[in-house]
Amino acid sequence: MSGEIDWERLASELGLLRADGESSGSDYALCALELIIGEDALRRSVDHFVARRPGSELARSVLWQLRPWSAMSYCYEIFKGQQELENRRAAVNLLRVVADHRALPWIKGFLDDSDPVIQSCGIGVLDQLLWSELVEPEDAEEFIQAAETHGDQHVRERAEFIRHYLHDRAGMEELRGPANS
Repeated sequence: MSGEIDWERLASELGLLRADGESSGSDYALCALELIIGEDALRRSVDHFVARRPGSELARSVLWQLRPWSAMSYCYEIFKGQQELENRRAAVNLLRVVADHRALPWIKGFLDDSDPVIQSCGIGVLDQLLWSELVEPEDAEEFIQAAETHGDQHVRERAEFIRHYLHDRAGMEELRGPANS
């Protein structure tokens, strides 16, 4: 697991090198880590979690820290595929912690799925995106509204919880004022 990293090549690949200098930041660092680890290894980490093999919680935690696009899109691929139901459920469950704003459009598909566990995990993905402030409430509004009128009681209850949380969060932001938010 050791070896020299070609930082110049990585920076170039990520478009960070310019004639007048270079840029970086935490988002670019996460992209670099995804490249260093490799898409295949990250997809295998998703498979490891989905199969519930020993060490799956460590794999989940690492994927949570990185939130790599390759893992997110692979979870969605598993959800959309013809895999057994338990694997589809596990993939959407993993998205609760792996997803970022790019997964927001997938919420509708989770809520529309015929399986109540996937529906529940889907509203959990939305909940975590909002809780982690990875999406803005106004961007999630159509999904919250869909969940509020959903056929499953658990989904409706979770939507109500989300609505209360967002209301409370907005109230706290008002109290802090514009200078502190």
